[in-house]
Amino acid sequence: MSENVLQDDLREKARQIVADVLEVDPDELTDTSSFADDFDADSLLVIEMYSRFERELRIKVPQEDIVELDDMATVFEVIGRHSGAEAVSA
Repeated sequence: MSENVLQDDLREKARQIVADVLEVDPDELTDTSSFADDFDADSLLVIEMYSRFERELRIKVPQEDIVELDDMATVFEVIGRHSGAEAVSA
C-alpha cells in the first residue's frame, strides 16, 4: 500500500471542502471529474480550495502544487504528499 493513501476521514474532509467551494453535492465529485471542465471552476476557486486545505486540514501545500488541483484524485495525492500525523489527526 502506498504511504500516500489517505485515511477515509481525511478524504471525506477534503471532498467536503471541494464540494463547498464548488457549491455542489459531494456525491457529484468523482475522482476523475475535472473541476474546470465539469464544474466551471476558475483559478480563484482553486486558490480557495488550497487555502481551506491549509486552514482546515492543517497542512502546508507548496504554491506550485496548486496548478495540479483539477480533480479529486489529484487532491488526494497532493494532500497525501503534504500531510503529516498532525493533519491526519486534525
